[in-house]
Amino acid sequence: MYSAKTKATMIDLLQSGIPASELAKEYKINVSTLAKWRKEAKPKEHSEAIEGIQKQIAALSKRKSTDAVAKQIAMLTASLSRLEGVKAKKEKTKTKIKPTVQMNADYETLKAKALEIGGLFNYQKEFLGDPSRFRVVLKARQIGFSYVSSLDALLAAVSGRSQLFLSASEMQAVILMRYLNVWAQKLGVAFKRSSEYEKELDNGAYIQVMAHNFRTVQGFTGDVWMDEFAWYPNPKRIYDVFLPSITACGGRLTILSTPFEEQSLFYSIAVNPDNRYYMYSRHVVDIHRARKDGLQVEDFDTLRDMVDADMWASAYECQFIDDESALLPIAVIKACVEDYHPRLPAPSIPIYSGFDVGRVKDRSVHASIALDEGKNGVNRLCALDVLHKASFAEQERVLTDFLKIHPLGMLKIDKTGIGMATAEKLQSRFSSRVQGVYFTAPTKEALALNLKKHLEDKTLIIPNDPALIADLHSIKRKAGARGFLYDADRNARGHADRFWALALALSYFEAVRDRKGRAWIV
Repeated sequence: MYSAKTKATMIDLLQSGIPASELAKEYKINVSTLAKWRKEAKPKEHSEAIEGIQKQIAALSKRKSTDAVAKQIAMLTASLSRLEGVKAKKEKTKTKIKPTVQMNADYETLKAKALEIGGLFNYQKEFLGDPSRFRVVLKARQIGFSYVSSLDALLAAVSGRSQLFLSASEMQAVILMRYLNVWAQKLGVAFKRSSEYEKELDNGAYIQVMAHNFRTVQGFTGDVWMDEFAWYPNPKRIYDVFLPSITACGGRLTILSTPFEEQSLFYSIAVNPDNRYYMYSRHVVDIHRARKDGLQVEDFDTLRDMVDADMWASAYECQFIDDESALLPIAVIKACVEDYHPRLPAPSIPIYSGFDVGRVKDRSVHASIALDEGKNGVNRLCALDVLHKASFAEQERVLTDFLKIHPLGMLKIDKTGIGMATAEKLQSRFSSRVQGVYFTAPTKEALALNLKKHLEDKTLIIPNDPALIADLHSIKRKAGARGFLYDADRNARGHADRFWALALALSYFEAVRDRKGRAWIV
């Protein structure tokens, strides 16, 4: 239990702009606790926050000098300097007006129709009604921003402004285009030309969707959307390339994303701790705001139980991720990311897969890898199937179909607890190709470290899938009674399902051995 004084100090430091991850490391307070305090705290005026920190520094200066006291004074002094700088910047930018865009009558008429028939929630209507030229949305997962964004892009195209969507993955780009088709049908908008990734209207404006790529800026004139921006492998490079092009032609820039790492460009823009990005209008919509506005979330309590506390705070409560306690640092994961859509190779190609079994609360995940052509010793994730609440019969059918269609396919399956029956049935049918694995603490350690080594050595390529990346990052290394434990913070029923499925698949390629040279994974 923390004292009110400690809590007040942490809130002052957080509101001054010091990252929660840095405070968690220094003061040994869980990052989720810090995030909760920051969310619950009433925002202070800079003058009030400055005065509070000055009082804390004065009180600490009267205490006996120790290393701990010196560290606290140094951190508070840095916060004070930062706050004073932010206050000065705010005074300079008070008179600066956020630029807006003007749309024509066609836009306004069609928007009114969409508001009437579209069934939008209030937070979606607020976004649609925002005329700012620079917009940023910090949002929870799956609350309908792709839906309203595709509407806004279609309306802008009707008014003559071309639209370019950059997505974190090819799949996200395809989803956006499907929503465009839905809105076009509802609003009676016809396309002169239409393909899977581009649509053109009679007025010459076009809407194009693609995975993030800084090279696409050449020759583009219009509005740019950066979807799931925090999950781009190199967001700053894309931002730096696109921004001059947009500003030169009077284009509009909209950035949307669920949060990811705290030390990032998206954090700087969305939170704006130093007031550098004053020109952006900000929309923050977590799962609680979405539900309050009417969004129906099926099995909300089950959804919350399915993920650990840190992932829930990030994916659904708009809190940025702490990188300190994770087994796999974000930089290590991102170094192995490429933009592609996983596809199974031909039946003549060997495939190695892992299956993490779930039933009610947890997902069942089937991950498959194959050697990448032209890259010696490098594996590529070629399939990632996630089954929600699938019956054991359905899980067995999926795996049986995979083994039948791919005669060179190999499978390792979690046979701990509920997975035992499925593992035994498959082993009896495909004895030489299926292996059951008990998830003991030593085995999980071996699986986790083997996956870590492959990522560090860049012998694994994965797609830019936010859910996969979040699962990989969620595993933590903790001290246990008889050694270290590797798991996500939830409970003993299983979680981080994509991580363990991929770890099982990769265990066919052992990168980690014990001190005697023996393989750890059996």
